[in-house]
Amino acid sequence: AENNPNRRMILQKNPHFHHETYPSEGEATDNAKGLLVDSGKKLPFIDKAIFMLEKETIPYWSKFLQGYFDASGIASDNFDQAVQFTGGGEAVLTDAMKAKGMQLETSVETSSFYMGFNMLDGTVGGTSENARKLRQALAIAVDFEEFISIFRNGRGVPAQGVVPPGIYGFAEGQAGINTEVFDWQDGKARRKNLAVAKQLLVEAGYANGVDPKTGKALILYFDTMAAGVDDRPMLNWYRKQFAKLGIELVIRATDYNRFQEKMRNGNAQIFTWGWNADYPDPENFLFLLYGPNSKAKFGGENASNYQNPNFDRLFEKMRNMNNSTERYQLIQELQNQVRHDAPWLFGFHPKSFALYHSWYKNLKPNLMANNQLKYTRINASERVQKRAEWNQPVFWPLLAAGIGLLAIAWPAVRAYRRKLQE
Repeated sequence: AENNPNRRMILQKNPHFHHETYPSEGEATDNAKGLLVDSGKKLPFIDKAIFMLEKETIPYWSKFLQGYFDASGIASDNFDQAVQFTGGGEAVLTDAMKAKGMQLETSVETSSFYMGFNMLDGTVGGTSENARKLRQALAIAVDFEEFISIFRNGRGVPAQGVVPPGIYGFAEGQAGINTEVFDWQDGKARRKNLAVAKQLLVEAGYANGVDPKTGKALILYFDTMAAGVDDRPMLNWYRKQFAKLGIELVIRATDYNRFQEKMRNGNAQIFTWGWNADYPDPENFLFLLYGPNSKAKFGGENASNYQNPNFDRLFEKMRNMNNSTERYQLIQELQNQVRHDAPWLFGFHPKSFALYHSWYKNLKPNLMANNQLKYTRINASERVQKRAEWNQPVFWPLLAAGIGLLAIAWPAVRAYRRKLQE
């Protein structure tokens, strides 16, 4: 109905939309969560959806709290006001948000962010035992749990492999951990002790991080586009992670075009990269490490230029199979192969946080779907009631200001009247 990206966009219900009803069945917990209340009712429920552009986060957040927006993401500036973490690491609403009846929905995105090694590089790349143990040592030392806590407000989960949660082949719990980097303790994946990384470094030929060729600290190079003032804390964090092993990390910051050229030519040594799912299938992630997709050799999406005959053979067998026990097992073998070879430091999968008012119904995150709006139902009467309750006019400041003015003016009035009487 209206498309002005610089101000607002309005979607209206299509009167010719084909007949479709709300689902009558779902997952085991859907009924208890009230997600099947509208079973069998005709879709969509709303007549109009308005998307407004607010250029500043503060007024946007204020309007959301006043009830003028139905839903909101959570900016870093407002995160502590909205969300707190329990001792077990679970994200819950603050008391102020609970008092407003807010709903918090979190979901792990079908995306992966990682630190990659150029497998064509003479130091960190290759298939030699020494190079592999160097990469494995760094995989233990670079603490992405700390990264998530510091730079993402806890909005992420450490990656245990290539395939993210929500994609077929992802294994939950102990069966799915990267045993090269984590141990399973007290029902959780816990990063191996730094002493294990240091021992791997000794076996790689770099005891205490010293390069035997120079007798000095091993120097590695991190190519990145992060060159702004705001990026410095993150880059310093990366340096400190490598310094745990006595390794010096040199930052080679550059612009986007130069960085892409380095990646295409295979001239970067260490880099950070990411991938968002195009479609919900493990092939869409595992192909990032398929040898014939090498970026430097063939212009593909294998940015690490990783090539392993066993991985390639398993991938070719798995990629066009229907989901089955055999395919699941092949995915686990592929995961274990790259965990062992460590062409990536598996970083994290982002976790999205969103707030919804109590009148927003039928909430069920699905990051691979783009048709959720038709299932949304708004309790309009509750919204009107809450808006009126939260936005009552406040008169006492005006009254207080008036009394203050009278108090200031009264001595002057008395003095003036006294003067007239004289």
